[in-house]
Amino acid sequence: MSNDVLKKKMQLATLVEKQVFAGGRLGVFKLKPDSGTRWWYQAGQYTTLALDTPGHGFVPRAYSIAGSPLDEGVIEFYIAQVENGQLTPTIFAQEVGAKFHYLSPKGKFTLKHAGRRTIVMVATGTGLAPFVGHLRSLWKLHQAGIHSDYRIILFHGAAYADEFGYRQELETLAAARKDGFDFSYICTSSRPDPARGFTHATAKGRVNEVVRHVFGLPIPEGRSVAMPEGVDAAALRALVVPAESAFMTCGNPGMIEDLKEAAHALGVGTYLCEEFWKA
Repeated sequence: MSNDVLKKKMQLATLVEKQVFAGGRLGVFKLKPDSGTRWWYQAGQYTTLALDTPGHGFVPRAYSIAGSPLDEGVIEFYIAQVENGQLTPTIFAQEVGAKFHYLSPKGKFTLKHAGRRTIVMVATGTGLAPFVGHLRSLWKLHQAGIHSDYRIILFHGAAYADEFGYRQELETLAAARKDGFDFSYICTSSRPDPARGFTHATAKGRVNEVVRHVFGLPIPEGRSVAMPEGVDAAALRALVVPAESAFMTCGNPGMIEDLKEAAHALGVGTYLCEEFWKA
């Protein structure tokens, strides 16, 4: 399908909020559909955003939705700016009030398709987005008195500690375990630089290697990992019964492939990965 034909099929939404951090490399963008109709989707799905760009014309790209379908009226995205990219520099240049084109959502990266009580979620960078949608949905239902049986363990990896989007929100949800919300959160930095926000509340190492460490699996020779201060890897491991668990991964393809092998070694039969760019 040509981009001209695609553009005619897309709907319009207005940028209503923009938050940029990590030196301008990461951003949260909230859009409100111009039609005024309810934006229906399932947590974990993705859509296509597009803009007219200088030098590249009309450019569409697929992005996971970071918001929850229970977030009334807005669609939220967590996006990394790609240096010399065809679309992201234009996205980051937009100000509140700008118009975006979008398509209806799709995808099967949902808890329903995971089909297990315990879900080990692993993300790198902005691959965190669909997991934010899942967790927000579960939390909103929990607050409304609709308690789920899910146990969620989320590992999020980034190069530097100032690149953990949604960290404060996720740490707040993890602290709600005392209130019956069964969620554990581990963020890990592969470049633990105190000048970029690293403290011992953050794990050290690549996220797939931290996951391997937690589950007692080997990591490459010469590599090392460390858990956050006060977090016991054995206690985390004890939360996961492989036959009753699923892995969900999103982000770096190398991480996805490495943990596919690790999940198989553990005896975890369900392994979902978000790879919509291959669709």
